[in-house]
Amino acid sequence: MLSLESASLEGTPQLAPLSDHIHPGQLLAIVGPNGAGKSTLLGLLSGFRQPDHGRVCLEGQELALWSVAALAARRALVAQQERPAFAWPLRDLVALGAHCSDDGIGRTLQELELDTLATRSVLSLSGGELQRVMIARALCQLKGPQPGPRYLLLDEPTSALDIGQQQNLMRLLRRQTRCSNLAVICVLHDLNLASRFADRVWLMDRGCRIDAGSPADVLRAERLAPIYRAELDDITWDDEGSSLLAIRR
Repeated sequence: MLSLESASLEGTPQLAPLSDHIHPGQLLAIVGPNGAGKSTLLGLLSGFRQPDHGRVCLEGQELALWSVAALAARRALVAQQERPAFAWPLRDLVALGAHCSDDGIGRTLQELELDTLATRSVLSLSGGELQRVMIARALCQLKGPQPGPRYLLLDEPTSALDIGQQQNLMRLLRRQTRCSNLAVICVLHDLNLASRFADRVWLMDRGCRIDAGSPADVLRAERLAPIYRAELDDITWDDEGSSLLAIRR
């Protein structure tokens, strides 16, 4: 279990104290307007930032007390706009730090539709291709033989992807949470992706988590419109009452 225990940050950026638990087997979407603190919160959850007050713990132990190697086997972060500095072949970059076999790397590349690009230099890839490469590398990092839950943290993982690749990625992430001891925590700007694929949603605004729950409970037009300062409508699209958000013209 990954837990926040009254964790907060002072100064700029600021995060108000937050306590909650994240369990494997779920896909958690963190949403909110620009500057809400989503990426900052992801930094706390990953251990790359330390709280000024409170604690962030993995399996009851503060992240700061884990060894680098042990934490890397249990937690992986893909930040925004990661760009490699060297002309690695795609497959070699994915294999860096991987805790799985060559077959496992190959399956991951195939699932993300990267297998035909395996020998290409990563410096020659498009933004969307590189985004999928970094996600593939993080997934392979977490596929080691050690027991225990894993946590994949993604900052806007669909920002450079076309609609088909968005669907493929979100289906893969949701499937991974169902068939392995994995939790996926992702910052998303596309509220409809969060509505369709997330199990839980955290809504952020001005450094505070102001709501948490199921997509149906949190992602409602009347709730989101004043936060995003936008005119929105709920559109029901199936017999179960599931809805999507539409921007008014």
